[in-house]
Amino acid sequence: MKNKKTGAMVSRLAPALQTAGIVVVTYAILAALLLLGVTPEQHDIRVGLPAAMDILATKDVKDTVTTDQKKEAAAAQVEPSYKSADSGVTSEVLSELETRFAALADALPGLTSQRVLDMNDQDFEALNTGLGLTLTREQYAGLLESDPALLRELAEDTRKQVRDLMNTTLLEGQENAAIATMSRSLSAAGYAPPLVAAATEIMRLSVRPNMLIDEEATEQNREKAREAVDTVVRVKGEVIVRRGEIVTNAQYQMLSSLGLLKEDSVDIPLMAGIALTLALVLASLGMYLARYHKELLNPKPLSLLCVIFVLVVGLSLAFSRWSAYLMPVSLGMLLIALLVNPRVALYFNIALGMTASLLAGASNGLFTVAMFSIVLMSLASGPVVVLLFSRSMQRTTTLLAGMLIGVSNFLVTFAVGLINSAEMSTSLTNALWAMASGLICGVMCIGFQPLLEWIFNLATNPRLIELSNPNQPILRRLLMEAPGTYHHSIIVANLAEAAAEAVGGNGLLARVGAYYHDIGKLKRPTYFKENQMGDNPHDRTDPRVSAAILTAHPRDGAAMGQKARLPEPVLDIIRQHHGDGVVLWFYDKAVKLYGADQTDIAAFRYDGPRPHSKEAAVVMLADSIEAAVRSIPEPNPEKVDALIRKLVRAKLDDGQLDQSDLTFGDLEKICSAFSTVLTGVFHKRIEYPDVTIPPRKEAPAPVQEEKPAETPPEAEPKEEAVETPPEEPEEAAEDEH
Repeated sequence: MKNKKTGAMVSRLAPALQTAGIVVVTYAILAALLLLGVTPEQHDIRVGLPAAMDILATKDVKDTVTTDQKKEAAAAQVEPSYKSADSGVTSEVLSELETRFAALADALPGLTSQRVLDMNDQDFEALNTGLGLTLTREQYAGLLESDPALLRELAEDTRKQVRDLMNTTLLEGQENAAIATMSRSLSAAGYAPPLVAAATEIMRLSVRPNMLIDEEATEQNREKAREAVDTVVRVKGEVIVRRGEIVTNAQYQMLSSLGLLKEDSVDIPLMAGIALTLALVLASLGMYLARYHKELLNPKPLSLLCVIFVLVVGLSLAFSRWSAYLMPVSLGMLLIALLVNPRVALYFNIALGMTASLLAGASNGLFTVAMFSIVLMSLASGPVVVLLFSRSMQRTTTLLAGMLIGVSNFLVTFAVGLINSAEMSTSLTNALWAMASGLICGVMCIGFQPLLEWIFNLATNPRLIELSNPNQPILRRLLMEAPGTYHHSIIVANLAEAAAEAVGGNGLLARVGAYYHDIGKLKRPTYFKENQMGDNPHDRTDPRVSAAILTAHPRDGAAMGQKARLPEPVLDIIRQHHGDGVVLWFYDKAVKLYGADQTDIAAFRYDGPRPHSKEAAVVMLADSIEAAVRSIPEPNPEKVDALIRKLVRAKLDDGQLDQSDLTFGDLEKICSAFSTVLTGVFHKRIEYPDVTIPPRKEAPAPVQEEKPAETPPEAEPKEEAVETPPEEPEEAAEDEH
């Protein structure tokens, strides 16, 4: 019991798992195609070497290197902010200045210029170190040769200048400039260079600023200056590096951020964006189908839709190499309108336009004018094609649809070009590419349609027309081996087509389904009344066996149809044209032979299922009515109409029409259609008179005269008038079988 439940659960989950698998595979293929199309070409370049070609930005990119340089330049131009130093700094500077002059004055009396010049390096270094100075031997010699009073005067003048300086504002960082100014002043006062050098060295060691740099405030100001600098951005389509130009570090970094270098890794944001966009498009399609066309979520029709979607995106990728406007986006709409449903095609066309438009910016960056144009072309051309296919689905209609798409694409693209203020020549060129796309879609649709019909075994109008050809092998067999069934099927087809069209169904499908609905009788044709020529094998057969033979013909017919690769809707009509009704004649015979208690009515029922479509239902009704009307003695319109309504009511009461979506209004239309057709079939004939037609009298051959113009013509004999019956109508009354 547990295994049965598990098996039933698996069988219920199998279609859902198949559907999920189809969606996942389709998503993966589409994502790969889109990434292949939008991932930019990568280049092998190096800093300091010339570029081999012009390289454009595929999207807006920041020039971080140049931006950083500009920010640092702006920060460097910011003046430092200052704060006051300790108030005692002036006293400290003057005190240190006096101390250093005093130390110098004390050290000089014990030295001579010659001694200083003769000192070894070690002793001279010790002299400088002791005084804290960095004077040269010559400068010491000059000091020693100067008058000591002049040195004291130098010290006083230096102190005075330093005091005046410290009483003003001495900014941090400007000490050297101030000392240089004071040195020049001392030189101008007439002091010898050695004295000026000594004073300058002492000032360098003593002077300190009274206004210190405020590092925190200065850095804040510099940061504001950096923030005020605009980021340098290269827009999509702008040339980053030109052919032959030496590649700079800034250009290299931009190319790297765009993923245009061969050593770069994959562009994760780009992949995420494509994956998310595609997921949203497919989710939208899934919700639309789940809401309005649940039957298309089954594995077979969903596979067809996915194949068309992938096919269009793949072809768009190939054609985008020449021009984005040449992509055959509308091919998907044409194929879906012909093979599935025009309304579904309209919604899928928008989704295909959005998906394929991502390929439009593969070379110049995403979200371009071409992308907008492609989406707009899908919106504009869709309603025109759907309206066209709602009226006709011939192959010439496909070519006309391609032409209309081309005209629509031309107008849309040209209009967008004008709005975008593009050059007239560019707009016209793009519009011509777009027009060519529509024509290509029409031609390619004619090529792909039969292939997809064959692969998925679809019941399209062209396929149904092919199956309605009497030279089809099964129909030829039916004509030769079961002629009664063949002619019965022809009448049923006429009835079914008229009724299906009356209730808004597919009349062509109903006709073809009727042609093939009884092909199962080919297995035992003589067991069916219409094929019997006097001998009836049921007269010597157990009624239960007879019922088994009769109820097997829908099952046998479906098996034959599968072997002949008939479309699934036609196979459904073959399986469902008797529903699970009862073979009443043999059931009644069995009851009379064996009694009601010993007769199981289930053994006399067809396998079913009951009709699930309008077309299968009208074939069921037409089948039973055509056979019953033949049994009416001297049929007239009133008798035919009464019998039709009686049989339709019987099928309705038996529940055979419960799953067919037919309404009571539809049943009334079906009865009227049946009555009209059957009245034409069983019309009255005139009685032909028994008349003997005399033999035809041939006129004698004319005699050739030398002068025919002078010889009067021979009078032609007149034929005797023969009374003939009126012309016989084309349709002859069928013999009963």
